[in-house]
Amino acid sequence: MHGFVLALFAAAILATAPFVLDRAEAAGFSPQLVQQGWRAAAGGALASLALAVPVFTTDLWAAPARSLGLTTDIAPEIGLGDVPLPAQVLVAVLVLVGLVAGWRRGGPVVRDYRRALRVQLDRLERTSPVLDEKERGHPRLVIVEDTQPRLVLLPSRPPRVEVTTRALDLLKPEELNAVLTHMTGHLRRRDALWMTVSETMAEAFPRIPFFARWADHSAALAEKGADDDVHGPIARSNLRRALAKLSGPGQANGPFCPCFAWPLQRQEELTVRTAPKPGRTPVAVAALRTLTAAALIVPTLVAASPHFLYI
Repeated sequence: MHGFVLALFAAAILATAPFVLDRAEAAGFSPQLVQQGWRAAAGGALASLALAVPVFTTDLWAAPARSLGLTTDIAPEIGLGDVPLPAQVLVAVLVLVGLVAGWRRGGPVVRDYRRALRVQLDRLERTSPVLDEKERGHPRLVIVEDTQPRLVLLPSRPPRVEVTTRALDLLKPEELNAVLTHMTGHLRRRDALWMTVSETMAEAFPRIPFFARWADHSAALAEKGADDDVHGPIARSNLRRALAKLSGPGQANGPFCPCFAWPLQRQEELTVRTAPKPGRTPVAVAALRTLTAAALIVPTLVAASPHFLYI
């Protein structure tokens, strides 16, 4: 019963993943690994639900082909061929209504993100000369004349890092280098994109706690992951001092650069610690690996199974 298995599997992931990932984070796993766990859980649950819908609505999917005289009998091993047609129509209608309602709630997050990025880029082009891009794919550092100490990452194409003259006056070269290394980590992992995805899903499906928990953890994990790209106690001290100098009004927030959010907490996290990190318990290791592997493998195996296909 592929449809029931997929639906139950998606529900199990959405219910258990937050507790497993919180336990993994507390056990000292790297932020990058925990981020991958959140993304794998979300992708596995959504893929499982998307694959379950055609199984529950076999007659509706096969109707166009049957109207053309083609044979599209469902494999008997699936065991859902005798689902009443009214039930299939109800499932299809509920899915469509849910998607439309979700987009109406979550769509503004995507539109606001695009609009804000466009406003930032237009402002940057008006205040700074547009230079020819010689190394495509590399972030471009754009210097802006301004009395506010601002350093903003814009994930455009090509990506731009806006830095004001006041920020350059405040930062030492090694501090500026530490901040740019931190921002390069954001770009490499596409943190802005994933933060927007998590916020969109949280707004689209507010009754599913998993997506709200994912959105709450997304920014903090992105910051910790980018911090790990700054290696060594001296470099991390430089980053901590740079964030202290730049934190305050005038900085962009949200997906453009949450680096300067919660300055006191950020400075505490970047302080060199002498105490060892908590050990990873075997339960946390096994749970995280099982969750990530299952979320990626189970929907793939079901989709590739010959019993799932129409024959």
